[in-house]
Amino acid sequence: MRWWRTAAATLLLLPGGIVVGAPAASAAADQAPPVLVGITVSPDAVSVSGVDLVPVTVSAHLTDETGVERSGEMDGSNLPAVTLQRAGGGEDSTQGVELALTSGTPQDGTWSATVQVPSTWDGEWRVSRLVAVDGASNRLDVAPSTDSKLTVTGTHKPAVTMRFVPDPLVGDGPLTVEGRFYYQDTGKGIGDQPIYFGQDNLCVEYPSPPNGTTRADGTFSRVYPKGLGVLHCVGILRPSNVSIAPSFIVGTGNFPRVRPAVTIKASSTTVAPGKKVTFTGAVKPAGSSGYRVELQQLRDGTWRKVTGASIDVTYTLSTRPTTPGSVRYRVVTLNDDPALMGVSETVTVRVVAGGATPPGAGSGGGSGTLPITGPAVPSLVGGAAALLFVGAGLMLLARRRHDVTPADGPA
Repeated sequence: MRWWRTAAATLLLLPGGIVVGAPAASAAADQAPPVLVGITVSPDAVSVSGVDLVPVTVSAHLTDETGVERSGEMDGSNLPAVTLQRAGGGEDSTQGVELALTSGTPQDGTWSATVQVPSTWDGEWRVSRLVAVDGASNRLDVAPSTDSKLTVTGTHKPAVTMRFVPDPLVGDGPLTVEGRFYYQDTGKGIGDQPIYFGQDNLCVEYPSPPNGTTRADGTFSRVYPKGLGVLHCVGILRPSNVSIAPSFIVGTGNFPRVRPAVTIKASSTTVAPGKKVTFTGAVKPAGSSGYRVELQQLRDGTWRKVTGASIDVTYTLSTRPTTPGSVRYRVVTLNDDPALMGVSETVTVRVVAGGATPPGAGSGGGSGTLPITGPAVPSLVGGAAALLFVGAGLMLLARRRHDVTPADGPA
């Protein structure tokens, strides 16, 4: 259902396209956003070790004439919500927290959430932002007082390494993601720990349960039968009330380096000078932003550009070689890093000139061999048939003479 507010009334669109007036006169009159009375973090100081979690409650007291509503944002998150930002003691980081009404009423109530705080949050945090909307679509977006702080003392903190094998990935062949979870202070591996492997948008959207486990020494590996040049991630999950994204105690992610695999096929490998040769093929894996491919010819020991194009997966490139001889071609994907440039096999095209014309031949008459053309074929066939008949007659005459001779011989 959707609401529309006009100068005269508030309208409600029901399923099936029915529009009715809604008794929301107070909403129509409400022009003010919700009011933040206060915000608290309890407890405001915690100590956490290893992969343990400590619950902390964040609460916001909100008032509004129409009433604060739980509302969805375009990115899939829900309001009201606050943002926690690290203010000191570690790398810059922000954490979103979605709130729910826990006491009071939408007109005067407390909206809260329990945050599971890990040791990797070691440092000072503050509530840097609060966003809420009411039933009249008035929006509050403020930076609360800096008094709303959280101090986290994290010890025996977990860490993770991750790498890709092979590096670079060739085409869309198998790709292994491997690494190790360990404690920063001791270097000891975090063994038998449930972990999460993600790929592409699953690293930042659609929370899922753990789908892997570390070995006894903290190492891990996962084989993707068909490798892709997209974001890969791995981490130890933590419970979160944020509905749109997974949350981690510790995690990491990266993009594998990819050297594309390039196929090539020539329309012909033997052509006359000036005749077009078309090269077709494909590049794997499919590039998210496409590829710039180039047809190259080997000249004087150096590969030189013939033509190029921007493609997604497949390509068609053409050229017209003019000099008789053998010409070598290849197709490459351009990249500033030579190690990531895809290179096809080499195709050799033989450029062969036509046969020499005998002296006197050509247009305008003259002696010499006449060119064989389409219209001359029937007369040649007729001439050949006549020769066959003449040959047959001579053979028959010779046989008759051979048969008569003994009778005419001496007695």
